[in-house]
Amino acid sequence: MDSRQGLGDENAEEGTDEREHVVIKTMEELIASVPHLLGFPPPLGSVVMVCERMIDGSRGPVMRVDVPGLVDDGALDPGDDELFGGSADFRDFDDPDDPSSDAQGGMGIPGGSFNWEPMKGLARFCARAGVESVSVVVVRENCTSDALAARQAIDAAAAAVYLLELAGTAVVAAYGVEEFEGGALWVDLLGMGSGVQIDPASTHIAAANAFLGRTVATSRDEIVQMYLERDSDACEEAEWAPGRARDRLAGSVMSRSASEAMVIRHDRAALRLESGGEIDDDELAVIGRGLLSVSVRDEVYRRLASHLLEEVDGRRMLWWALARRRPARERSVALLLLGAASYFDGAGVHAGAAFDAALEADPANTFAQTLKDGLDSGFPPERLRWAASAAA
Repeated sequence: MDSRQGLGDENAEEGTDEREHVVIKTMEELIASVPHLLGFPPPLGSVVMVCERMIDGSRGPVMRVDVPGLVDDGALDPGDDELFGGSADFRDFDDPDDPSSDAQGGMGIPGGSFNWEPMKGLARFCARAGVESVSVVVVRENCTSDALAARQAIDAAAAAVYLLELAGTAVVAAYGVEEFEGGALWVDLLGMGSGVQIDPASTHIAAANAFLGRTVATSRDEIVQMYLERDSDACEEAEWAPGRARDRLAGSVMSRSASEAMVIRHDRAALRLESGGEIDDDELAVIGRGLLSVSVRDEVYRRLASHLLEEVDGRRMLWWALARRRPARERSVALLLLGAASYFDGAGVHAGAAFDAALEADPANTFAQTLKDGLDSGFPPERLRWAASAAA
C-alpha cells in the first residue's frame, strides 16, 4: 500500500505542524491533485483513497493500492456473473476487525471476481484510524470510453463503498480516470456525471510543492530506485574485516561525552554542506561510524523530530552522501533517517522506499523495521514525531 499524508495538518493532535495547508474545493482539483498528493501518478489498475475527514476533524492520508484484475491485460471478457457482482465470498475470514468477515455479516463483496484483499487492507486502516469519509479514484484503462472498462471501474467503486462503509467510513464520491492530464476525461462512478480534468500543475498542492522544492516522480519505481542508488566509487569495505570489529564495538558503546561530541560533529558537517561547503570521505567515514552508536543515532533522530527538514537542509545532503558512499550498516542508518524525515513529513511512499532500502542494506536494523511497521499500519506521523521529540 502506498500512502501520502498529504492534505495539510492531518492527525495534528500533538506537536507543531510546519507544513502547508492545502484546500481542495472541486472534484476537478481533487482528481488533478492526486499525483502531487501521492508523489507520483498512480498507474493503471490502481484504486486511490483520499481521506476527506477523520473522526477528530483532522485531515487524513492519501493511499493507493493495486487491485489485481483491474488492468486490461488481454484476458477474455468476464461473464455476466463475474461482471455484475459475482460471489466473492470471504466468509473464511473470522477476524472481527475484517470488514468482510462473518462478524460483519459474511456477505459477498460486490464488484465481480477481482482480488479485493488490497481494498480490505484499506478498510482495516480506516477502521483503526477513525477515517470518517473518503473520496475514491479508480484508474482503469478506457473507463471513460468503453462500456466494459467502465463497468469494471464501477464495480471497483462499488466494492470500495461496500468495504469502507462496513468499516464505518463513508464514500462521498468515486471517480474513474484513465490518466492524470489536463484535458483528459473523468467519470462519476456513483452517478451520471463526467467532465474534463484540469492541468495537475495548476493545482494548489502543485504550487505548494513547487515552493517547497518537491517534485513528482514519473512512477513509484523511480522513487524506489532513488533510494537504492550507490556512487560508482562507494566504499564497500566489509564491516567485519580485520581491524573493523573494534570500530563496530566502539560505535555501540560510545560514552556520553563522545556521543555528544559526535552529534555536534554531525550537525556542523550538515551546516557546512548547507552553506555550500564540502566534506571529504574521511570526515564522512567518521560521521558514518559515529551514527552506528545508538545514542548518536537516537539524538539525531530526536532533533529531526523537533525540527523537520527544510527545502535546503544540510542534514538531507549529509544522509544522502552517507547512503550513497558508505558501507552497508552506515548506509542503513542514513536511509533510516531519510525515511524518518519523509514519515514525519507525511511522504509515505518515500518513507517506505527508504525503510525498505535500509533493511536491504542491513536486515538487522530493527529501528527501520519498527518504523516501517508503523507506516504500514497507518500510525499517524504527528504522533510518532511528538513521541520522538518528547524523548529526553
